[in-house]
Amino acid sequence: QGVCCIDEFDKMGTDQQALLEAMEQQTVSIAKAGIVCTLPAQTTVVTAANPSKGSWDLSLTLVQNLKGIMSEALLSRFDVIYLMRDESDAANDAALSRHIVRQRMHGGAGVHADADMPRASGTGDWANTHAA
Repeated sequence: QGVCCIDEFDKMGTDQQALLEAMEQQTVSIAKAGIVCTLPAQTTVVTAANPSKGSWDLSLTLVQNLKGIMSEALLSRFDVIYLMRDESDAANDAALSRHIVRQRMHGGAGVHADADMPRASGTGDWANTHAA
């Protein structure tokens, strides 16, 4: 058992279909050097993908936004689908950029978020108080 994390899943193309067997049958078939075998594969799969049009279209369904990115058969194998959308906001983007540049320039020492720094709504300062 383990965890398989895949970023840029939308750029995998046909390679992602190899995941379908592992997620449906919990096995992986291997054919190498004339040897063919089927191995057990019990793992958690976590992926991240961009929508097919590059940005989320609110007028389309989840399946329509991921059309060409992920087949419905593969999409149905995930137990949880979490959608994260980035709302375009020039002022917040600029404040976030300034904060990141300051953090990198000063190594994070003594640098605090700007007063106008964007914060995720409803989270308060959870990340700072719960980070290890």
